[in-house]
Amino acid sequence: MDLKEFPTISIVVPCFNVEHVIERCIEALLAQDYPKERMVIVIVDDCSTDDTLKKIQQYKNNDQIKIVKHFRNRGLAAARNSGINASRSQIIGFIDSDIVVRKDWVELMMNVLQNPNIVACMGDTKLPESLSQDNIDKFLYHPKRGVRKFDEDTPIEIPGFIMGNSFVKREALRKVGKFDESFNTWGGEDTDLAIRLWERYPDGLRFTNKAIGEHYHKRELNNLLNDMKKYGSTNYLILLDRYPQYNKRLAGDWIKSFKGFLILNPIVNLIVKTIYLIFPMPRLIRYFIAYNVIQGARNSEEGIPKLDRKK
Repeated sequence: MDLKEFPTISIVVPCFNVEHVIERCIEALLAQDYPKERMVIVIVDDCSTDDTLKKIQQYKNNDQIKIVKHFRNRGLAAARNSGINASRSQIIGFIDSDIVVRKDWVELMMNVLQNPNIVACMGDTKLPESLSQDNIDKFLYHPKRGVRKFDEDTPIEIPGFIMGNSFVKREALRKVGKFDESFNTWGGEDTDLAIRLWERYPDGLRFTNKAIGEHYHKRELNNLLNDMKKYGSTNYLILLDRYPQYNKRLAGDWIKSFKGFLILNPIVNLIVKTIYLIFPMPRLIRYFIAYNVIQGARNSEEGIPKLDRKK
């Protein structure tokens, strides 16, 4: 097969303080079953404060790797955009720097994108076998959670498409735009771009459970819930304000509805916490996440007026 028949690919790897795993991430990408002449790896260091950049610099003489440095921390959306801007390939891949992909990751993603009607594909993420599974992992990696309930033939609807393990055709990004850098804290930038892709290509987003990356990022429940509360008070409200037509899809109707008041009821919260202490069922984590997102949204002095204006 002529090399020119293989589409050119740029894999964008945004990095911030991942010295513990970045080398494994890079080595896994270099080992992909895809012509090296047709693939470049763009590593973007978002002003790390540990030895991440030092470890990245070990690869500066590798012809397959391009290194981009931020001189201040600009956030995930900006780091991904810097990677896009530094590339010229037909296909843009995104992989978070704490994910180590399997050898056939690129090949399996490209198999899906061969369909001219598909513009983006999301891969699956699993807990590494070397790490023990706790309740948070059982929830996050549940086989029916989020887009995992879709097969390759079923178009994904918003808001499930996440960019941390994904491929997108450059032409689609040219038409809908890149990541919005106003999302400079945790969460929301994926959903914003996914909505724009979905609106233009309603049947063009797919998920494959074959293209697998192992995620070396253990979450503590309290840290996860703090992130969710901050997301609820910031980026989540931006999404609701920007896309009022998807208020229900984004669960924005929960903020001021009876369901939301019930979730935030102190007695209900105490009961659920007590049950979790006695019977730590992973499914209860969904309640804690909803509680913190809704609480963050309702407590935001800026967010609630924005939502009121859309009524």
